[in-house]
Amino acid sequence: MPYIAKSLEALNAPAGPFQRLTELACRLFDAPSAVVTLITGANAVLWCSDCTIVQTTPRERTLGDRLMQQGAGAVMVVEDGLADPVARDHFLVAAPYNLRFYAGVTICGPDGRPVGAFGVMDRQPRAHPSDADMATLKTLGRMAEDIIATLEVSRISEERHGTLELVEQIAGVGHWRLNLASGAVEWSDQVFRIHGLDRASFDPHVDSAIDFYHPEDRAELLAAIEKTVATGEGYDRRLRLIRTDGEERIVLSQARAERDDAGVVKALYGVFQDITDQQNQIARAKRDEARYRLLADNIGDVITRIRPDGSSKYISPAIEALLGWTFEEMSGTALDYIHPDDQERVARSVLETMHTGKQCRLEHRAVHRDGSTVWVECTFRALAAKPGQPSEVVAVIRDMTDRKILADELLEARDRAEAAAAAKSEFLANMSHELRTPLTSVIGFSNLLKASQALPDEERGYVARIATASEALLSVINDVLDYSKLEAGAIELEPQPFDPVALARETAQMMEAQCLAKGLSLQVELAPDMPPCLMGDEARLRQILLNLLGNAVKFTAKGSVGLSLGGDQGEDGVWRLTAAVTDTGIGMSPETLANLFERFSQADRSTTRLYGGTGLGLAISRRLARAMGGDILVSSQPSQGSTFHLTAPLLIADAGTRTESPQLSVMPEGRILVADDSPANRELINVILSGLGLEVTTACDGAEAVHAVQSKTYDVVLMDMQMPVMDGLTATREIRRLEQGTGRRLAIIALSANVQPDQIALCREAGMDDHLAKPLQLPALVAALSKHLAAVEVCAAADPAMPMRNSLN
Repeated sequence: MPYIAKSLEALNAPAGPFQRLTELACRLFDAPSAVVTLITGANAVLWCSDCTIVQTTPRERTLGDRLMQQGAGAVMVVEDGLADPVARDHFLVAAPYNLRFYAGVTICGPDGRPVGAFGVMDRQPRAHPSDADMATLKTLGRMAEDIIATLEVSRISEERHGTLELVEQIAGVGHWRLNLASGAVEWSDQVFRIHGLDRASFDPHVDSAIDFYHPEDRAELLAAIEKTVATGEGYDRRLRLIRTDGEERIVLSQARAERDDAGVVKALYGVFQDITDQQNQIARAKRDEARYRLLADNIGDVITRIRPDGSSKYISPAIEALLGWTFEEMSGTALDYIHPDDQERVARSVLETMHTGKQCRLEHRAVHRDGSTVWVECTFRALAAKPGQPSEVVAVIRDMTDRKILADELLEARDRAEAAAAAKSEFLANMSHELRTPLTSVIGFSNLLKASQALPDEERGYVARIATASEALLSVINDVLDYSKLEAGAIELEPQPFDPVALARETAQMMEAQCLAKGLSLQVELAPDMPPCLMGDEARLRQILLNLLGNAVKFTAKGSVGLSLGGDQGEDGVWRLTAAVTDTGIGMSPETLANLFERFSQADRSTTRLYGGTGLGLAISRRLARAMGGDILVSSQPSQGSTFHLTAPLLIADAGTRTESPQLSVMPEGRILVADDSPANRELINVILSGLGLEVTTACDGAEAVHAVQSKTYDVVLMDMQMPVMDGLTATREIRRLEQGTGRRLAIIALSANVQPDQIALCREAGMDDHLAKPLQLPALVAALSKHLAAVEVCAAADPAMPMRNSLN
């Protein structure tokens, strides 16, 4: 019951309607006190006239609550509160009030529901009131109900007025009324705000109100008022208003006539709105549209608007330069100018943009007026749709024919570059194969001759020179291949835990023989705080150090070569490895240092003639160092030697994570099949493996190798990749096919001059288990065979029932 709140406020008001009513009741009944009780929720609020207080108490303690429970029209009389069992516990009966007599009636709200009670009280017991007195009491109760109803009407009126004020404030619309007889004008708060005034400082009159308008607009407004008064027809005017602060505003004033009973216009009323911002927005929109059209009409791109049915109501003039048509000559349907093969795709993109609102970009073909094809790039954007209307799409069309031609040329150039790179890779692979294959025999047989005890010293020297020259040629081949891989980005580092101290010592040991041959001293310095284990590519680090040491020995005629290894740990926990290679050799000039790390670069041609080399070693070393996140720097002076500084950031590894290579005291027994199309290589490998106590069988191509494993049992196959009749990859795949369902896997090791990473990957994909590069290095060959033959023995020991050897036939 919202009206109770307003009535409760009235109870608190001094000299309010309820106070006057209780005073009247006291006079009519010659009673010292009258009380109004209003029930709200779980409480009752009482106004006692003699106490002049409003007191809140739980409703169940009041007589008004008991009257209310009896319903509308209920009457209650208590002649003596102390003797009445119902009233004697009432707080007004107790001290200090000491009331004894009570006569009351129920009062109801505007909806007819009881809301409380009205009664008179006395401190002395009284007899039951007469019928006339009870009728008077009921009249007083109805008067209390009228007060509540009046207060409710007031509440509703205030609420509506407040709502109207909120609506006016939000909408920016005020209302006004002009009394024609007096000239008085009534303004709402919003009208005052529009004028920049307030009620306290200004009392509007028709004359003073008109003075606020621009002088040029006053006559128009007066004429409109006079016409409305004469005809009763309202008016609608846009006028300029000058506010009190001097600001000019544009207002909309609308009026209607109010007539009296005789039909004579007695007043005007209407609404009043400040439309300055709206007018400014409209003006800006018109200016923007003009600028947009100016831009669209002069921009090189075509701009058009497409409706859901595919028609276009605007196409910018640039369409003529693009397709040879003017807007007036076109059919109005965009798809008519799209290449037939692209029409469905364009239509789908337009509809998708309309439905999703997402921007879409599309490349397609359009048809020129002369029938030629024009490649265009379209960008579709959806326009916000008006209620009840489908959205439209703005398309920005750009000629991309030249770009398309350029893109096609770039694709062709890319394809040519890729073909050239593939040809280069193929050339390098073929060159490597053709050079490594004979080098395998040259290096292998020269090493066998060197090991022979029957060879005279002079001939042994000749053989040593052959071996040295072969190793030099192999180094050149490796340098060319390494640099080619670095240029192509095909070098992949393989970080593994390693001992940096052991790396330095092993690398120095590899250079000892060269130093002794030239009478040079080799000095190695190792930092005492070097971590026992680092994470990095040990093989590539060794390659860099060997290259630097090799150059130092090569260019030093007398004196010493030194290797120092150290570093420090950064705040991020990374060990910054530093290595320095020093020599007392010929040194270098600043001009030489400037190009030192360029490929094929040496001091001058005489250096190449005197010392040899390709000039790739330092270029490869620096690129490897930078691939690790480090670098190589050099300091040198002519005739005073050189110092090369290597840095590489490496993680510190747990020494327990290092994997030691298996050490075999004796080569395991085994039967080896060697498949190679070179008779010299087959003979060389046969001699080496027979010397190791292995049983060897040879095949001259892949087909013979497949037949061999079907007719005889083997433990390991050494398979060349490039052979006639059937190559090694095909032979490996065929052997793996034959193995299916047998439970056996024959170890196949690629023995090939193809050493590029992609070629090694092909070996793995075909089913090979390992890869050995030609020319053969005896330690690598022994390690690979030992590993795979040992695996055969382990399998046999784990399952004694399995035969050691079985053919695939």
